[in-house]
Amino acid sequence: MKRAGHWRHMFNPYAFSFHEELFRTYGTVARVYGFLGDIQLVVSDPKACNNIFIKDQLIFEQTEAQSFPKSSSVLAKFVTYLGVHHRRQRKLLNPLFNVNHLRHMIPIFHRVARKLRGNLELIVLDGPQEINIADWIGRFALELIGEAGLGYSFGTLEGRNDEYCRALNDLTCFPGQLCPLLRFIETCFLTSTRSSIPQFSKLVGRMLPWPKLNHLMDISETMNAGARRIYEAKKRLLELGDDATIKQVGDGKDILGLLMQTCAAESENDRPSEEEVLAHMTLLVFSATDTTSSALSRILHLLALYPDTQDKLRKELKEACEENEELTHDQLVSLPFLEAVCRETLRLYPPGSGVMRTARSDVVLPLSSPIHDIDGREIHEIFVPKNTNLFIQIYNLNRDPSIWGSDAAEWKPERWLAPLPESVANANIQGVYANTMTFIGGPRSCIGFKFSQLEMKVALSLIIPTFRFTPAEVDVVWRFGVIVNPSVKGSVESFLPQLPMVVSRSIGAP
Repeated sequence: MKRAGHWRHMFNPYAFSFHEELFRTYGTVARVYGFLGDIQLVVSDPKACNNIFIKDQLIFEQTEAQSFPKSSSVLAKFVTYLGVHHRRQRKLLNPLFNVNHLRHMIPIFHRVARKLRGNLELIVLDGPQEINIADWIGRFALELIGEAGLGYSFGTLEGRNDEYCRALNDLTCFPGQLCPLLRFIETCFLTSTRSSIPQFSKLVGRMLPWPKLNHLMDISETMNAGARRIYEAKKRLLELGDDATIKQVGDGKDILGLLMQTCAAESENDRPSEEEVLAHMTLLVFSATDTTSSALSRILHLLALYPDTQDKLRKELKEACEENEELTHDQLVSLPFLEAVCRETLRLYPPGSGVMRTARSDVVLPLSSPIHDIDGREIHEIFVPKNTNLFIQIYNLNRDPSIWGSDAAEWKPERWLAPLPESVANANIQGVYANTMTFIGGPRSCIGFKFSQLEMKVALSLIIPTFRFTPAEVDVVWRFGVIVNPSVKGSVESFLPQLPMVVSRSIGAP
């Protein structure tokens, strides 16, 4: 196993090329100099990932910087729970994201998607227009998680932009810078404050002469205040009973309302605190908004670049919508080419390029295929010392040519319409979605991946038959980060999602 590069190369906006070169040169495991010279591992070996996420998941926990905010307002209450506590919380949340519940939520999805379509129709009323589609998809994703997740309308598709929305938009601009910031907090800040009270931690953070950290704390406090306001309003509605509940924005089916009802039925020992529920709210809004808007923006960008594929998808959707344009859950999941487009996009371009983990004890990590150390010796497993940080590189794992074939780096939705290569099954990738690690696997897999899938399919089912998307005359650059986002060449450092496209009415659109 060889050392390769530095953490600054790993997490800058242009890091995709570095990670691709890292994989080509060093294979599925490489050592990289981390913050202040510590050693980090970059891993994309399937067997190693299965161990990290499933077999040894209690050893490979999330980093201290990720779990720290459960007791402070730093980083917008991005809460994670270790071990048994996490399993208890997950047990409460799982029923809220199952297929039966999603079937009941589909009218909310359609309602928000119609708002998006209506706005785009007004813009192109007088002919084709260049639109920053990433902005509109971001508004759509936020409004949908507001209505379906919180039972609250942010009003983003009507032009409303309150303090909570502005804070979330500011937070969206941070992901490309977030990994180094988290690493700094973990290395220099957490050890001295772990046992201290949250107020002291906040004081220390405010005293540090680092504008980015202080701005992130401002964002966190704004979002926490907004989440509490929504929570208190929801609590008052629930106290009024079912008649008041069904008249709210989420029709009484939103995730927050059902979570609060479930919590109320739990014993006091098993019931999460209000702070924990608020933390779940913030995490839900951020993760559901940014990952889905990234994935849906990428699909539209690819469809614009491949007009024949766009036409093929439009034809399938128009035929499916002949009797009723608002397709049911079961109709949406049964459309083969729509499914293929989503799977191929999420395989090749996962919204999250990788995740961080820390070894809580010494452990041996097995490998699917051997690698070579600095002396050229073949290695079939690696020893990982306690407190080693690992970056699991989902982007490279999902496009490994030894698994997916020589065309692994090409976007080919049709590959999902035929049997996959035997090498895919033999790789034994134990992710929760489509033989990939896009939504990772095991107990910490993305709990809302089916929610996200349905959201994208509903949006596509309403806008692809209505509009045609073509590329604008700009160079689009997709920024590496915790969440991958589009930008325009020359504006990458701004971190504001930008995806200009020419949008026009589709021929024969209703």
